[in-house]
Amino acid sequence: MPGPLKSKGATATDCYYRRTLTTSSQRVASRRADSATATGRFRLSPAGIAVALFVVATVVALLGSWNVSLWTDEAATISAARRSTGELWQLVHNIDAVHAVYYFIIHFWGGAFGWSAFALRLPSALAAGATVVGVWTLARRLGRSDAALTAAVVAIVLPRITWMGIEARSFGLSAAIAVWATIALVVALRGERKARAWAGYGILVAAGCALNIYVALLVVAHAVTVAALLAARAASVRRAAAWLVSAVLGVAIASPVVVASLGQRGQLGDNAVSAPALVRRAIVNQWFLGETPTRVGASSDGESLWSLAALALAVVGWALIVVAVVALARRRDRLAVVVALTWLLLPTAIVAVYSLAASPLYNPRYFTFCAPAAALLIGIGITSLGRRWLRLSAVALVVVLALPIYLSQRQETGKSGTDWSATAAWIGSHAQPGDGVYFAPLDTTTAATVERTTRNIAVAYPDDFVGLRDLTLIVAPTTDASLRGVSARVDASSKRLSDVKRVWVVRPSDYARESAAFDDAALEKAGFRAKARFEGPMDDVLEYAR
Repeated sequence: MPGPLKSKGATATDCYYRRTLTTSSQRVASRRADSATATGRFRLSPAGIAVALFVVATVVALLGSWNVSLWTDEAATISAARRSTGELWQLVHNIDAVHAVYYFIIHFWGGAFGWSAFALRLPSALAAGATVVGVWTLARRLGRSDAALTAAVVAIVLPRITWMGIEARSFGLSAAIAVWATIALVVALRGERKARAWAGYGILVAAGCALNIYVALLVVAHAVTVAALLAARAASVRRAAAWLVSAVLGVAIASPVVVASLGQRGQLGDNAVSAPALVRRAIVNQWFLGETPTRVGASSDGESLWSLAALALAVVGWALIVVAVVALARRRDRLAVVVALTWLLLPTAIVAVYSLAASPLYNPRYFTFCAPAAALLIGIGITSLGRRWLRLSAVALVVVLALPIYLSQRQETGKSGTDWSATAAWIGSHAQPGDGVYFAPLDTTTAATVERTTRNIAVAYPDDFVGLRDLTLIVAPTTDASLRGVSARVDASSKRLSDVKRVWVVRPSDYARESAAFDDAALEKAGFRAKARFEGPMDDVLEYAR
């Protein structure tokens, strides 16, 4: 046994464990280390490579963020974060506790940097940069320096990561925390800076679970990792116990948020989906598409391009993941196999089974924190290809297939077809102070009051609605500690309606015919006649004047 592995007082288990980590993969790494290559060719130190990757990944994620319309989830972030701390505290005790920590972060961030789409999405782009550096670092820590740079390139263009970089939600931060928590786990299991690594691991687990309750599933994946290594005698009982203490303390610190979120269970999950649809989303959308850039049900040549690219990228990606697993197994890289596979598959499998058997909890974007594992394995798979031209061709193929998806994410309607920026801009350029605005219901209803309306457009783009009079809001969101408040249907006898000479009606483009007829009749009865009209992919604006 080499000298560095034979320390005084080392147990047989420790020696076996260290020998397991010093595998043939590390010998391959010494021959094809990306850091050595980069240093030799470009004279960059590992720190320089990390900085370069962070900058490139952040810029790639951030490009076009100002062009893409804000959408429903981001409007919720704005609605919550722009409140006073007292109002925000009341909100998260009533609803959305699962996002409480993120809302408070953006509350202070927005106060410092503003509320534009660029400013709101900047933290997520920075998180994308940190995630890419984390993928590179994790590959090196796993003894796969030869694959580190390739895996980082894959992470830069992976659609789920490029999508999270322009989403003003907690997904980007949770992915960055997940990859660095996994790095801390690997460092601690290898016996390097154990006390600091375990402390860092516990802190990252706490932060991750507080930001995104689904990150608790990463802890489950890590538990399986530690158990598998322990069963294979590749980890000591002492290290397993240290992991358990750190994980429990981390979850305990985040427990107030976790408990409150579970008490608001309606905030978790998505609509029920069939098994085939769930499998398709898990295989394609979850890592190789991000989110559907256009409205569900829409069809165009542009859509066929990105959808075909996503399908092809999924095929290529999963094939490379299989290549990586086979190569790692042949080299007996037990730690790399167990860490990456449990992280990649286990959280999704747990939620998918529960969603199909009990209650829907699955949504592809909830598993953004697993995207680094996909990038890592795809990078290892590419590096495992025999010839250099094959490796270069595989990298080029991944980048080319990701490009149409990236461009679709950066178009104005890239967030599920949302056209709010154009809709708000049209109103802002045509309306005059003192005009009225009617935000129509999103649901077909005959009820006198409604909660879901098109008012989120004004929440996302308030500057275009300055000076306009909201004709139907009867309970403000800050009053009932909700995200939307309560609104009334338009009423011809309303005093608010009698005090204005012009009304701007904002309603969904697929607004139910009977609902449109009801609204139009009420306005005409009050003396208004239809004038100009704006038609967007998702929303229409009608001008009514006396």
